[in-house]
Amino acid sequence: MAVDVAVLLLLGIVIVFLCRGGGLKPGHAVVCSIFGLYLAGTWNVSPFVKDVTASVANLLSGLKL
Repeated sequence: MAVDVAVLLLLGIVIVFLCRGGGLKPGHAVVCSIFGLYLAGTWNVSPFVKDVTASVANLLSGLKL
């Protein structure tokens, strides 16, 4: 659950920066957000999305900088 919230916040911040930088319009950001919510909520794709985000989180937490 904590990984989901962190990823949600991170992606939200990225969307805000892209909107302000001119690379992404607010309408496009809304469409991307809605698409992501529907994609994560689908029966077949939801476990895959959660597995990928957990794997990326484990990979990033294992990096030593």
